[in-house]
Amino acid sequence: MDWDEILNPLSPLYQDAMYEQQQLVSLQDGMIEATKKIIETVYPQLYHLESAGYKELESVIITECVKFSCKINEVMNRYYSGE
Repeated sequence: MDWDEILNPLSPLYQDAMYEQQQLVSLQDGMIEATKKIIETVYPQLYHLESAGYKELESVIITECVKFSCKINEVMNRYYSGE
């Protein structure tokens, strides 16, 4: 693997990396949004938290969804054999 090839926007490696990055971001965004909706349903007191509690909860949601999406991506890449 060559850094010039990875950083060249016209190379297949670069395009594959960008596609994978877009998939991860889409997954993360969807997971964050879904998690917030679930929390709103389960914890109606959400909007009565102190500011610090809301910020901490927001941080936990984002951090854990990013970790979770990366793990999902690892499994998908490990076991996907192509078409």
